[in-house]
Amino acid sequence: MNRWRTPATGRVMKVAIYDLDKTLVRRATFTPFLVFAARRLAPVRLTFTPVWVLLMIGYKLGLYSRTRLKIMGMRLMLGRQDLALLRETGRQFADAHIERAGWLECVTSMLREDQSAGARVAIATAAFEFYAQAFAERLGVETLIATRWDGMSIPGGNCYGDAKRRRVEEWLGAPASDTRMRFVSDSFADEPLLDLAQDPVFVTTSGAKRDRALAKGWKVIDGEG
Repeated sequence: MNRWRTPATGRVMKVAIYDLDKTLVRRATFTPFLVFAARRLAPVRLTFTPVWVLLMIGYKLGLYSRTRLKIMGMRLMLGRQDLALLRETGRQFADAHIERAGWLECVTSMLREDQSAGARVAIATAAFEFYAQAFAERLGVETLIATRWDGMSIPGGNCYGDAKRRRVEEWLGAPASDTRMRFVSDSFADEPLLDLAQDPVFVTTSGAKRDRALAKGWKVIDGEG
């Protein structure tokens, strides 16, 4: 199993990395953000919401990638928007989404314990950086690894699956054996990082997913907590 080298301190340093959607916060964020932001920045585009639903169905049918889906969603529902305006809207969205959906307390408690223990804590998520940053700030997490947006496209692709693992490796540095990593997620799409971590934690309310995760040797916690 690969691990990563930390600065030369002569001791193992713990790294704790958390997914965002349905892991730290109880509900997914992207579609709610599109609707929230369209209502404030481009209200007429709310009429395109049924088209967005059809695009999501097209993705489920395998007609295009998640990266392409997210680009189409941004262009359809918001058009071209200034990045600073998206960040400000993202801060407003984070407050509204947390109030509506809530944090998953069993996971945020774990994150706070990692922070108190001096672990190097990060959030690694497929959510767009311009609004995920607000969630990270509210948890006191300085490091965010998320999907980038340049106004019309996604440089480097969606921060998802193998791409998320690569981004995490870039952040940590060269593989070595003096770092112990915890990774927490609700999604089997994060299997590349869950399999890599010495302390993989899977969050779910599904019995079938629980059994599958346990069979892989991952720790499982109840997503209702």
